[in-house]
Amino acid sequence: MISIRRLTVKDFSLYQHMQTGMDNDYMLTVFDRLVTPPANYLYGLFHDDVLLSVAGYTYFPGGNVMLGRLRSDTRFRQLGYPTQLLHYLVDTVKQDPNVKFIGGYTHIDNTPAKKILTKLGMTHIDTYHSFPAVNLKPLITDQMLWDEITDNQKKRQALQTLIKQGVASFPYEAYYPFPLTASLIPAEKLRVMRLFQSPLTGYFLFLDNDYKGEALLNIRYVHDDIFTTPGLFYTIDQLLKHESDRLPWFNFSKTQYHKLTHKDCFRLEPGWELHGTFIE
Repeated sequence: MISIRRLTVKDFSLYQHMQTGMDNDYMLTVFDRLVTPPANYLYGLFHDDVLLSVAGYTYFPGGNVMLGRLRSDTRFRQLGYPTQLLHYLVDTVKQDPNVKFIGGYTHIDNTPAKKILTKLGMTHIDTYHSFPAVNLKPLITDQMLWDEITDNQKKRQALQTLIKQGVASFPYEAYYPFPLTASLIPAEKLRVMRLFQSPLTGYFLFLDNDYKGEALLNIRYVHDDIFTTPGLFYTIDQLLKHESDRLPWFNFSKTQYHKLTHKDCFRLEPGWELHGTFIE
């Protein structure tokens, strides 16, 4: 008999025994966090007492929820269990009146996952090529330092400028972009986020520290002149000169990525797509 229920820390051994085919599954090291509300929820689809598929979701500010952590036992694939489980999760999340957006983030070339997201009623919203730089020096062509803005009201105004410009999404964290709204960035997040402005163009550069298995500086710059605008890479380099263990993490748009030079300066990774559905 097929059943679905929320997983707890007591289900860790069941997850350990799933044959996912993954050599290095990060979920094994953070399972307790992934099953701990109110931010994270993990569900399992069972046949009797056998765990066949796992998926979950995480709450973010502004009524945003991201689906993810989809795992299936290789012995029971091609039977529609992941889609069935994700449909259950979407229906569950939609019952929360505070939710405004449900998203899924997957690799550009992951056709099966994108088909599932389509079945869930999600549409493509944005494309990212996100990865760290390992050597900024060849990208630095000048020593123009951008102006830092520390006033929180002015930071909020800068975000509002991006919204008015029609920016489709904004990486709240590495691997977690959402549609850009004023409520996506709460006051505390805005306080610790650093903002710089080009003295030439007036364009904004948003940065904050992140950690995804390694220390990152999460960088958001939405304009197409990223590789030609003076001072941008110099400013980033200056911020990191006393943090040799922190990597600059770039979130390139499709257009920015196509202009990418010095590819040897980056640890290239496959591109990602954000799909989602807005809840009325």
